[in-house]
Amino acid sequence: MSADWCWLTSEVDAGLAVVRFLADFTGPDRAEAVHLVLKQLRQRTEPDRVLACELAWEAHTGGYWSQLRDDDQHPYESEETYFRDVLGVASWRTAYKRLAIGRMLTAIAEAERALVRAAVAEVGLAKATIIAPAIERSGAWQAWVQLARRMPAVTLQLRVSEALQASPRGREPSPPGERFRRSVLSAMPDIEAMELVERFFELGERVVGTDHPVGIFLAGCRECLADWEAHAGAQSRGNPIARRATVQGATAALPTWANTSGETSACLPTWANRVGNSADDPA
Repeated sequence: MSADWCWLTSEVDAGLAVVRFLADFTGPDRAEAVHLVLKQLRQRTEPDRVLACELAWEAHTGGYWSQLRDDDQHPYESEETYFRDVLGVASWRTAYKRLAIGRMLTAIAEAERALVRAAVAEVGLAKATIIAPAIERSGAWQAWVQLARRMPAVTLQLRVSEALQASPRGREPSPPGERFRRSVLSAMPDIEAMELVERFFELGERVVGTDHPVGIFLAGCRECLADWEAHAGAQSRGNPIARRATVQGATAALPTWANTSGETSACLPTWANRVGNSADDPA
């Protein structure tokens, strides 16, 4: 059945157009007709979703959420709340993927961006989230879009991971410390905090001389604690009891595997208070 038979994309009310179009089909022909309508509806909505990713990136970089109110005229509590509302997503993980597409599009020259946006919409958001990092790094959007058209998502992810010299998502074994890095990122309250943590690990690899996230984290803790202890010492004015209490408070902020006292920290998410790896650790 040719797509020329169905003109949903030119209709303002898709519901009426669908009813009118499908009314003439019964039996086996209706299956093909419904299939065609589904494809037409995707062509109608996917470009808007891709454009929303681009605008969401502008909203993120501009910090617009803090200036806006929801439908009930209440200020948004956080950037997470804002993007859950305007993008209709259930998690920060999904919002972050949408923002990554927007960031990739924004990096494309203005004269070429509409063409890239249309190509990305054609392959769909699911595959666009996979190829966005590769396009952002290489700029070769035509090649990656072609691969996205031909390959299933799992194979496509393998190709992207290979190109970026990264481990494929959801595949073991992960590089040493990768679970720890992902756990820290997943505990962040908003995208700004996630970017801060990513920058910490990125710079830490260069400064510390290791790509192991736990090693980077510990080196950062040691350097930070030296300043904190000096500051706490100045505050306590040489009072050893106050100083000991301050150090104990700092220790309580560490996960239990790093805390020799075995006490559980209320300042951390529950995954950080478990000893060793667990099947419940966020991937």
